Amino acid sequence: MANISDAQNTFSKLLDIEYEFILGRKGKSVVLRVEFQKLHFFHLAGLQYLRDLPRLAIPAEEVYNQLESGQLPVSYIESSQNYDFIKGRIDYLIYLEQIFDSNDTIFKYNPVLQAFSVIEADFLMKNEINQIPVFVFLSKGKNEKFFCKSFFPESKKDYSERQTKWTVLFKKKIVKSTNAETVLFKNKNFEINKTV
Repeated sequence: MANISDAQNTFSKLLDIEYEFILGRKGKSVVLRVEFQKLHFFHLAGLQYLRDLPRLAIPAEEVYNQLESGQLPVSYIESSQNYDFIKGRIDYLIYLEQIFDSNDTIFKYNPVLQAFSVIEADFLMKNEINQIPVFVFLSKGKNEKFFCKSFFPESKKDYSERQTKWTVLFKKKIVKSTNAETVLFKNKNFEINKTV
């Protein structure tokens, strides 16, 4: 089982990584460039639900920095009365890079089709980790790149139900500090120059 420190340590590796997906459906294609920033970690870990911890009432990026430096210890996070509510997210957050590396199931997300959902997002990734479905919601930021808006393992609701599935045509992983690129997937019929 992971703790908040494990989750933060694994997330820190993603700060130097971007993913590029090219998705297709019915002759149309769309490019998703996904980035990770420190401020995204707060919501992905579900820390917004720990309202009984006053030291978390600071900007999200500062919470991340304090977790990284040890100023916010694991014991403090786990002392919340609501910690059990977010424990599942933290357990699976350590797999986020693995989810992005292996994912081939992406849906255009329409929250109107999920009456139970209050999540506003543009796309939904669905994976399976340890035989548990895990959902990653992607939204477009002001810089036109996408980011992980929400993340959690499935409890009782399948958020992909009734959503429109897009085909992953091409996917690459970019290490920003070195500009190294790794092609993770390429559809056998896909030609990047003709599509994008």
